[in-house]
Amino acid sequence: MKNSGIIWVIAGILFVGYVLGSGLFGMMYTIQSGTVGVLVTFGEFDEEEKTAGLHFKVPLMQDVKIFDIKMQTANYLGAERSENEEGVIRNSQIQVLDSKNLTIGLDVSVQYTPVATQANEILAQYGQNYFSKLINPVIRNIVRDVIGQYQAEDIAIKRAEIGLELKTQLAKAFEAMPFTLNNVSLRNIQLPDVVKKKIEEVQLAKQEEQRLEMIEKQAVKDQQIKRIQADTRLIEVTTQAKAEAEQRRIAADAEAYQIMTQAKANAEANTLLAKSITPELIHYRSIEQWDGRYPQTMLSGENGGLIFSLPKNQ
Repeated sequence: MKNSGIIWVIAGILFVGYVLGSGLFGMMYTIQSGTVGVLVTFGEFDEEEKTAGLHFKVPLMQDVKIFDIKMQTANYLGAERSENEEGVIRNSQIQVLDSKNLTIGLDVSVQYTPVATQANEILAQYGQNYFSKLINPVIRNIVRDVIGQYQAEDIAIKRAEIGLELKTQLAKAFEAMPFTLNNVSLRNIQLPDVVKKKIEEVQLAKQEEQRLEMIEKQAVKDQQIKRIQADTRLIEVTTQAKAEAEQRRIAADAEAYQIMTQAKANAEANTLLAKSITPELIHYRSIEQWDGRYPQTMLSGENGGLIFSLPKNQ
């Protein structure tokens, strides 16, 4: 009996220690970085979120909900929804209708971050599955509304414009929600085969048009080159002709000057010669050149009357 009493005492002490230890450890909880804790007291969410670190709660009265506040990525890719990873939600491709009711598939990625200070509101209104209840419908509706304004033929050409419009509309929508939009990417556009074929035909037509335009431009360029070459040749010929004419003029001027100079010199010489001839000079030159013989024939009278011959000995 004595031994059994001791056993019961020891068991009681251990039980009390277990209860106290469990209660003590049950009072403590840890919040990891990248998450916040929302304390729940009798089913009511506290307004203040618990940040990373060690915190305490009242066992049996309070519970804590861990909420992830890291950036989340929603991918809309492929034909079927696949298994999600940490921080990445995989969805099927978004199917939309263009302005002509042609089905178009879009691969879109949306990155967003929950607002840490509004974690209690998110949990209270939507729970942990807030993406399916709130974000996913908003993304799909905005994508459908934006794409519905365009024709399938223009969507591929205006991809940058559509991507910017999607980002603008989603940013406005996220401003009214407890989430921050980080990025929107339009990754791929899947067009109907009939539209692809038409776009290819248009592209081929444009390429042919560009090729013909290039040929036409080259022909115009060749004509310009030929015209420039002809103009250059004409200028060269004209310049050469002018140079030759100038040379001939210079030569003619030189020759004329030479002739004029010679004529002037001759005239001056004749003038001097005429001035130098006097009766005395003529008489002197006659005497100087006389050979001592008299003329054999002489004229009689002043007007050339009688002509007679003298004897050879006289």
